[in-house]
Amino acid sequence: MKNLDEILTSLRRTSGLSGRELARRAGTTHSALIDYAKGRHDPGFSTLERIAAAAGCDLIVEVRPRLSAPEIRTLEMHRAVAAKIEENNIGVLERARRNLEVLRAADTGANTEPYLAAWEDLIDGPVARLIRVMTSTDQAARDLRQASPFAGVLSDEERLAVIMRTDGVRVAEKAGRSLDDVRQEIAVAIGAGRELVENHP
Repeated sequence: MKNLDEILTSLRRTSGLSGRELARRAGTTHSALIDYAKGRHDPGFSTLERIAAAAGCDLIVEVRPRLSAPEIRTLEMHRAVAAKIEENNIGVLERARRNLEVLRAADTGANTEPYLAAWEDLIDGPVARLIRVMTSTDQAARDLRQASPFAGVLSDEERLAVIMRTDGVRVAEKAGRSLDDVRQEIAVAIGAGRELVENHP
């Protein structure tokens, strides 16, 4: 989420107006805009709405439930995959298509078929749309990520980096252990999980 300084800077750039002119059009003062940006005063919703309108923008406020720790981890994994797609989408998308076939074959009750069909549509469509959904925090995207076709795209090291970034400190504090110990334990678990999959007949 952007802070107020970033929002005001973005509005000024989008409008092409100087800070003084934006303030004048919004019915406030340039010094007030500076105070808002520095966090010295809270503009309130109606004032912020006026500033956005003066910049030729709409102010949209959205309330979403907070993501759980596993949802945050899954989102960050998909953000890492999205970065790989942007670098070289052909290999990653081909792997996702193969994974979809495996997931469909394993889903004998067709319980995840709606999700797999949605992923297939996204993978075959524009890359920008796929990435937007992969990295969204809305409920539909959160649900889709539970049946992700991107297994195996991230290396063990990349997965470990995401897990440590999202869960490392929390796990270490809860267990009363050092971050290095937790990192080592998670690295071993990731390696064991990979070996289990690779050796499965």
